[in-house]
Amino acid sequence: MNNKALLVGINKYPDSRNDLRGCVNDILDMENFIAEKNKMYATENIKKLTDKDATKKGIVANIKWLMEGAQAGDSLLFHYSGHGSQIPTHNKPLEKDGLDEIICPYDYDGREETALRDKEFAQLFAGIPEGVHFVWISDSCHAEDLSRDPFQGVEKHYRYFNTLKPKANEASILEEGPSDTLYQNAIVKPLNGALLSACASNELSADAYINNRFNGAFTYYLLKNLMQYSDNTSMQKVIQLVNKDLSKNGYDQNPQSEGLLETKAFFL
Repeated sequence: MNNKALLVGINKYPDSRNDLRGCVNDILDMENFIAEKNKMYATENIKKLTDKDATKKGIVANIKWLMEGAQAGDSLLFHYSGHGSQIPTHNKPLEKDGLDEIICPYDYDGREETALRDKEFAQLFAGIPEGVHFVWISDSCHAEDLSRDPFQGVEKHYRYFNTLKPKANEASILEEGPSDTLYQNAIVKPLNGALLSACASNELSADAYINNRFNGAFTYYLLKNLMQYSDNTSMQKVIQLVNKDLSKNGYDQNPQSEGLLETKAFFL
């Protein structure tokens, strides 16, 4: 087996108004879970990108490293914890709301070339070979209004990333470009893996303060349940348990699972 993991966590952005608190802890906790507690991934096969190193170029280059040489029987893990948003789409026929979901790398500034779109991810992951156990975790907002709540018991704090807000009904929606056929072919193909996301596309993901420490609420409760059920429970079922924990603890977000492997266990 050639198990490899890429863990990306961004707490500090160039504009401090967008800073988060729990993202680096998320990926450190995930590394401990996969390398120390379960020993499914060798430390030398785990790459971490944090803060200024987590640029779009850096993330894309390391996703290519993650996938390089993958073959049946291997396990791959990609975990992103940071800001997410929506921007005008290239593909109006495919997106009824006129928006694409994105993650916001360290250098995201609202320009096309600094965003990582859902359809770009679809292209990057389209070549995952059959028999590879691929898990993608995204603890980020996929909504227009970016918010990660800094403290439980404190008034909720809402953040608009650099005051950039998508306007789907205006002329800023991008017209079709030369890569649209590739986008369309990739996006309609089911993910050969499992995507575990922190919330629905119209919801927010919380930056929580739990047990005297900052974490993404989703990552915290995901790991809590994986520690109990990772060996014999499907990822789909684990996400249902995470939903219950989040609801019980007052978080207004509904994690999702999708992809061809969502009915499989977290570890191969």
